Amino acid sequence: MYNKFYGFSEKPFEVTLNPRFLFLTPSHREALVSMIDGIKNRRGFISITGEAGTGKTDLIFALLKSLNEKVKTVFIFHPTITFKELLEAILMGLGLRIVEESEPALLYQFATYLGQMDADEIIAIIIDEAQTLSEEVLRNLPMFSDLESKAVQMVLVGQPEFENRINSQGLRQMKQQIKIRCQIRRLTREESKNYIDHRLKLVGSSSSQVFTSKALSMICSHAQGIPRIINILCDNAFLKGYPLSQKRIDVDIIRRSIRDMESPFLRKPFLSTITPAFKKFRLFPLRQS
Repeated sequence: MYNKFYGFSEKPFEVTLNPRFLFLTPSHREALVSMIDGIKNRRGFISITGEAGTGKTDLIFALLKSLNEKVKTVFIFHPTITFKELLEAILMGLGLRIVEESEPALLYQFATYLGQMDADEIIAIIIDEAQTLSEEVLRNLPMFSDLESKAVQMVLVGQPEFENRINSQGLRQMKQQIKIRCQIRRLTREESKNYIDHRLKLVGSSSSQVFTSKALSMICSHAQGIPRIINILCDNAFLKGYPLSQKRIDVDIIRRSIRDMESPFLRKPFLSTITPAFKKFRLFPLRQS
């Protein structure tokens, strides 16, 4: 709608995933390198945590692109599933036809598949929103570490409460399996400004062209280092500036955008735009090898 008016080649602040717009802060880069190294060197379970909207799923897609052909990947998003359903999802993600649906049979089929793999092959099971895993699933995950010379690497990505959950007495064995832990931090004020400018430069513009300095500062203050909030606020600001023929977004437009975002009547549409890109991953893993 507003792209031509502002001179953008495409929308710079879509909330749906677009790997082209990946922006790595030091904590994002550390997490990505740790995941790649952990999988490649078979270090065991990996935990990546960060607040909602800090770019964890973006990192998962960057990871999937970074792994070589010797790593077979299974990606499971929003895993509100039983352990049996998790096993089924893993087998389907590997392109296998499920022979028998009992839990022991599924484990046997998976173990048989591992035994037929080449010695240098690895299976990386990447679970997003790991904080939603049931206690039953968390208690059973450690059995993957005992299979076939550490051929199975588990990457658990979730919000900070995931670490709180596995610190409980009943999940001590699960906690012991995690060899690598990384936390994705919120963007600093300077990183927030760089993030905005990074996305705008990719569409042929810059932050100084389309925002006043006070408007840019207000965006960063309100978002408090959460990239998803930056995206929603900037997109909403352009939607308001366009019908006003305002080439440069000022603080008045940002104030109105913030007010709309905080309205209980308008909040749902903003948040609902985040989910469509992920719906296809809810119970069906993405395979890339």
